Amino acid sequence: MPKTEDIIQKSGVSRSTVFRFLRGNNVRPEARKAIIRAMQELGYSTKEIFLKNVVIEISVEKDFEKFKGFTEVVQGITERAEKKNIKIQLIIRTGDQIKRDYEQWSQKSNTKGVIIVGKDLENETLEAQWLKKKNIPHIFVNRVIEDPEISYVAVDVRKAACDIVEYLIQNGHRKIATLGYPDMLRIDRDKLAGYDDAFKKCGLKADIRYKYILENRDSSEDAIDAILKMKDRPTAFFGICDSYAMEFINKAHNAGLRVPDDIAVVGMDDLDIAQYFKPALTTVRTPFKEMGVLAVDYLLQLLTEDLVCIKTTVKHSLHIREST
Repeated sequence: MPKTEDIIQKSGVSRSTVFRFLRGNNVRPEARKAIIRAMQELGYSTKEIFLKNVVIEISVEKDFEKFKGFTEVVQGITERAEKKNIKIQLIIRTGDQIKRDYEQWSQKSNTKGVIIVGKDLENETLEAQWLKKKNIPHIFVNRVIEDPEISYVAVDVRKAACDIVEYLIQNGHRKIATLGYPDMLRIDRDKLAGYDDAFKKCGLKADIRYKYILENRDSSEDAIDAILKMKDRPTAFFGICDSYAMEFINKAHNAGLRVPDDIAVVGMDDLDIAQYFKPALTTVRTPFKEMGVLAVDYLLQLLTEDLVCIKTTVKHSLHIREST
């Protein structure tokens, strides 16, 4: 094992900075890179430093657990962290709390990084700004963020939405209804963009009458009711999440419609209940738990290797079932 003096000499970094790094404290990104590079060249494992007393935060919004997919992400994170002997803290962080928490972020703390799960567009944008400002290692889960300095592990939800809407089009559907909150939620914005992509890919133009753009106080239930009452009713419904799709099926049945005979329905996420629902739901599988596992692995890479940013896309898959 190399001596500290060897690391100081090879890295060209000050003695005090090297000692702070070796204690597990955060240091300037440039110094961190130089120290890690020197240690690797000297045959020293940087992981031994960070796997001792490391704490990772999971930053969530209030009531995040209402969506089962996020619960699966957290399950993947906690199971992986336990295997790596890393402590986890679940932090509810929105609005002004984001600013307050990161203003007080200490490099001397055992908390070394943050995994962000299930935020709306406003809060995740604000959190990303602070993570960059404070040089905090981080991973956003299931958010494709264009900023070159923001790390994520995600499904390409825009491509996934395009694939399942294209499946409906290939099965003869042209009047395909959908709804979402694109101004509030990045994931809704991307999925609705995928809806448009599918029509363009097939040389068609989506009918705007069937695309319900909702705002903060708008109700998804009211939108579904309005769709079902349309004079020129759609022949298919694209639920940008399984919960919308299953809610639509229930309301369609109450209105005397048969799924899929009168109207086909698809969702996205493939929650456990989707395959047991009646009729079983055609949907896109999002590997939530796998993304939680990968989030831990990638965050450790950001901590222990000469990396600044990681952007990873995991595969989705279509599951065709009774609802279409």
